[in-house]
Amino acid sequence: MKWLYKISTALLFATAVASAALAMYYLNKANEAYNGNTVDVFSGNPEYHFSLIIHTGDDEEYWQSFKEGVFEAGKVHNAAIEYNPMSDPDSTDKIIEYVNIAAKSRVDGIIVNGRNSEEYSEAVNSAAESGVHIVVGAAETVDGNRISYVGTNFYDYGEKAAKLISQASDKGFPIDLAVILSDESRNGISQSDIMMSGIKSVIEKEKRINLLCTLYRSSDLLGAEDLTRDILNQHPDVDVIFCTNAKDTEAAARVIVERNLVGDVVIVGTGLTEEIRHYIRKGIIFGVLDRNGYDAGYKAVETLCGSMGYSFHSDYIYIDTDIYTQINIDQGDKKR
Repeated sequence: MKWLYKISTALLFATAVASAALAMYYLNKANEAYNGNTVDVFSGNPEYHFSLIIHTGDDEEYWQSFKEGVFEAGKVHNAAIEYNPMSDPDSTDKIIEYVNIAAKSRVDGIIVNGRNSEEYSEAVNSAAESGVHIVVGAAETVDGNRISYVGTNFYDYGEKAAKLISQASDKGFPIDLAVILSDESRNGISQSDIMMSGIKSVIEKEKRINLLCTLYRSSDLLGAEDLTRDILNQHPDVDVIFCTNAKDTEAAARVIVERNLVGDVVIVGTGLTEEIRHYIRKGIIFGVLDRNGYDAGYKAVETLCGSMGYSFHSDYIYIDTDIYTQINIDQGDKKR
């Protein structure tokens, strides 16, 4: 029987060595993949370890606020946050690599925002199937257990945008509207599509808005400034231009000033930066919708912490969208 004992001991030892080697392999792979942008936010003795993988894309203001919410919630809930930011247009492959490595490293949870693709969805679903809890930043990625979306209800966002637009011009109805969207390069029905459905539902119901055009910014080479100029040239009767992120909102407002059209064409936008506040006070931007990135980031961590210890099902957790105009912009300052 001694030989059985020796064989069992040898097998256990071999298994331990193999496990250690495998762990070291994935650790080395993680070190190779994670570049100088990776930031670790640790509490003294973290109870959880989460990986935050964000493609900021065109909506930098939102994702910066989202990150701050994640960090704050990590401190409150005693969670270590490994932060991997990306902004390159061709970062999809790297995001997929980070998701795969985080799953192999057995983190407790992943918070990820990536451009939707078949490969990206496969990576997210594979990580979830391996037992990792995941919060995604794009609602169309949610199609499996252990995956949750935390963020904007884009249909409601579109409805609120339309109602704000209907108040933005004093020229009478219908208000001539142009919309500038970012091209998110997503497959299937995108968040922009859902948002436009919300806008159109109000247009059809209230008959106060005439949708002149919807333009997509395909790259930074053709930015919101160029699209705004195109709108003004091709649709001189436009009353309101609606933008769906802070970067485009600021750019469109600058063109209105440049063309000396303050009071003739107004902007309704998204986000709340110092520049946007200035334009709201000057009447160049009538109002903006704030998607509350901070609250979304904070809730993402809460969602992951709450999922530990029991089955985590697909779910949609919506964060309220606030509206700011000249009337309540001071409340937005206090919020920040």
